[in-house]
Amino acid sequence: MTLKAEHEWVKNGYVIGFMTDRGVILDLDNMTFKKVRHLARTLCKQYRLEGYIIVRSSPRNYHVIFNRYLRWKTVTMILFSLWEAIRWGVFQLREGYLTLRISRKNGKNKPKIVFKTGKTDKLIADYMDVYESFKRF
Repeated sequence: MTLKAEHEWVKNGYVIGFMTDRGVILDLDNMTFKKVRHLARTLCKQYRLEGYIIVRSSPRNYHVIFNRYLRWKTVTMILFSLWEAIRWGVFQLREGYLTLRISRKNGKNKPKIVFKTGKTDKLIADYMDVYESFKRF
């Protein structure tokens, strides 16, 4: 029996990521933009997360970054309330922080911001600083 790897590791070069333990960020794979937007809107409203941006990391794969700073306990509660984020959340929570790629990886282009709504002055501003700093990667 052959086991397939759960994660696509870096095959050559390096990957730059944005890390946080102060807010909710999601890595949603194999999903339509419409479903990602629905999930983001629902979480934003339910947990008063102030705003969010959606970033396309590759076709049918998206990242969502919410604006509000939260305690780690609240971040974990939100991640485990969303069926689509549980697998990714378990892996990330084991490390004690959440990470999203902001650079190229294995021939995939740098993630691209495709939607923004609400406030962007807290965690989103932190993400944008890192995103812009490593623009050429």
